[in-house]
Amino acid sequence: MRGAFIVGLLIVALIVGVLVMKNMGTDDSGGITQTQAKKYIENAQSATGDINKKLNNYSNQAQKTVDE
Repeated sequence: MRGAFIVGLLIVALIVGVLVMKNMGTDDSGGITQTQAKKYIENAQSATGDINKKLNNYSNQAQKTVDE
């Protein structure tokens, strides 16, 4: 009985995994073009630059608060 339960769980996990992969779009790798990929990368790089600037500002403000 326990073996049947484990097999059932494995089948359900496999089905859920396949559905998640289809929802994430892993089966369609040709759907994105080079220019779109470059645009996404540039957007991510600019976002990380902005985040780094904000973190540096927070760090400087925290250091000023500690120094006072």
